[in-house]
Amino acid sequence: MVLYPLMSWGQCDIEILGFDPISTDLLITVNGGQCGTEADSIGEFILGLGFSPPLDNTPWPCFGDDEFMLLLYPLDFPGFEIGQGPDNILQTGDTLLFNIMSDTPLAGSGTLECWRVALEEGSFFDECVVLTIMQINDSETLFGDPGLGGFPYPDENIDNNWLEFSLDGACAPPPPPVPVDPEPADGDTTSVPDPTRPERPVSNACQDPCIHVPNVFTPNGDNLNETWRPTTLSKCWEDWDCRVYNRWGETIWLSSDPSETWNGDFLGSPVSNGVYIWSLKARTFESKKVIEMSGHVTVLR
Repeated sequence: MVLYPLMSWGQCDIEILGFDPISTDLLITVNGGQCGTEADSIGEFILGLGFSPPLDNTPWPCFGDDEFMLLLYPLDFPGFEIGQGPDNILQTGDTLLFNIMSDTPLAGSGTLECWRVALEEGSFFDECVVLTIMQINDSETLFGDPGLGGFPYPDENIDNNWLEFSLDGACAPPPPPVPVDPEPADGDTTSVPDPTRPERPVSNACQDPCIHVPNVFTPNGDNLNETWRPTTLSKCWEDWDCRVYNRWGETIWLSSDPSETWNGDFLGSPVSNGVYIWSLKARTFESKKVIEMSGHVTVLR
């Protein structure tokens, strides 16, 4: 059971609707309440990344004492516009679709790269990854007393502030983000869902699954970045042929299972440090199109 940090309560009820850990597209919506104005002295909201159950030893330096690493999204920050519009307020009905890696201002106060590595590696741990929105606010108590901004805490359901997922079977994969229908009003770039429309269908994540291929790994026994494989939703693929070659073109690793990883060995012995070529031919259950990719991966011990 994950312990909810007190910051999970906030001046509005923000819900995580979908998340793609490969592309880092995130879809959130405001169900109720006013998330704040320029009176917020610190910022708009925080994204937190943790694990359930918590890790005994976290291999990334950006983890705090509360077992979460944080990304800060400040209010009305120059160059940061992900849907709050000219009013600079996240309020009831606002729906935001943005990319964490490309849309986080000032690299999340210095933690974005560490956050990315932890997300990429942790998605294949035995523990579930926990993604949460932790609202920054100026209210004085958890029971609705107004604070500096004059706003209470209307977020009575913090369960929807959380998302647990895994790409390697520790728990269910996350729901994919769904395209938002833009309906701007008065120049506002915020997308507001129409309550008279039928519920937006959830797209099939296997129709066009992402594949992310790391270009380096370090099989040196420190339990960090020990293995390599193309990162994807394993359940989507009907045919999968992934190979790694040495400089003489010899196949040193072959896999027909998208969830299988290479530990940097060949015939039971560690390969030398260096650059190795990989190739991939694959086809999903949803398409007859054969995907062909190739590239290089560096082994560093």
